[in-house]
Amino acid sequence: MTENKVYQYIKDGESAFFSRADRDIERNRKSNFELVISDAQGNPVKNAEVAVHMTQIDFNFGANIFMLGEYDTEEENRRYEKEFCKLFNSASVPLYWEGTEPRRGYLRYSADSKRDCYRRPPADAVRDFCRDHGLRMNGHPLFWHEFIPHWLPDNFNELKLLLVKRFEDISDRYSKDFERFDVVNEPSRIYDVFIGNRYNPKWKYIVPDDDYIPWIFGLADRLFPTNTLILNDTVGASFGEFRGKYSAFYLNIASLLDRGVRIDEIGMQCHLGENDPRNVYNSEILYDILDTYASLGKTINISEVGIPSVFGGVPDEELHALAAERLYKTCFSHEKVTGITWWNLPDDGVLTTKRAAGNENLPSSGLIDGSYNEKLAYKTLDCLINREWTTKETVRTNEFGIASFRGFYGKYDITVNDGKTESKTSVALCKGTPTVRKITR
Repeated sequence: MTENKVYQYIKDGESAFFSRADRDIERNRKSNFELVISDAQGNPVKNAEVAVHMTQIDFNFGANIFMLGEYDTEEENRRYEKEFCKLFNSASVPLYWEGTEPRRGYLRYSADSKRDCYRRPPADAVRDFCRDHGLRMNGHPLFWHEFIPHWLPDNFNELKLLLVKRFEDISDRYSKDFERFDVVNEPSRIYDVFIGNRYNPKWKYIVPDDDYIPWIFGLADRLFPTNTLILNDTVGASFGEFRGKYSAFYLNIASLLDRGVRIDEIGMQCHLGENDPRNVYNSEILYDILDTYASLGKTINISEVGIPSVFGGVPDEELHALAAERLYKTCFSHEKVTGITWWNLPDDGVLTTKRAAGNENLPSSGLIDGSYNEKLAYKTLDCLINREWTTKETVRTNEFGIASFRGFYGKYDITVNDGKTESKTSVALCKGTPTVRKITR
């Protein structure tokens, strides 16, 4: 393992990591449960064998699913699907305006839409796949000032009517299936984009009104009343420029909440480079950041994780895996974090037709390589998600028909066998719900 800056950042944060991670996972992700099992007459089922098997954890482990159906061969597409579903229970579905309506009136939502926009599979096809495979869905994004079609007007007031139509279309199609939406993406980058690319004819961007976030969230509040609404910002805003409660992103959220804007969750992007930001690789600082944003009273989604596996031109899968493990364990242990989204699953297929977006699309940031071999980081996360952070055990009921066990919050299959008959049922033992459940055979 290369002992470079990233390695040193990780080592510098080890004291906080080892004192908090496992302890807080036990506190925040698990509970003691009791299953009170009775027969049809209400009598306790005594001394029965009860097998409890968690089928889905109450936490979003996800990735973008932009390469679904995007490969040249059926074999490649099936391998991508297999590796995705093996590791993740959640998917970020592409809703970039450039991909949903590249030409005015030409909508690319339906599953049979032409595959003419790379890494932008039609959202209906993605939704159907996710439903078939039990994947929770996040719509990304509803509004972003980048990756938009050239036909849009430059004036934000003129754009508002088109935004209403776009939000209505997406709500009609996906609000019942999608769990959450990134409502506004990367507000901190508007000035950078304007200064850096205002003379580049290949790019289309919009500089919205200064007060555009409340207006857009108000629209989302009306059209997505039961979905989780997320304000998602860059790794720089979320982590790199952290100054405690004087951080610009923190102050922006606090101001919006004070004005009554409905923001349900804070999206914190995590595209990492070889050297920065130290604030993510160092668990002590990372905990401080999470604690600070948690004080706003909202849940947190660690979005768009990308960690390089090549450092200084030298491949280092061990360091890649170590950085991934520390990030996941630290964030999973925090009470306010609801999910972690790795951005690009494969090393191939990460470059858009327009550009490689800095650290977002580093060719080495995938969990599987171009030949579909699982990297060490993939295997490390697989061990955590599918082995360490799951519950599967067999217990027995006592004289009162109570079967007790300690497990992770999530959905369970329960099998009861009293030696004569066997019955099966499913139960959701999620955080915030009763830990004692009655089951009638």
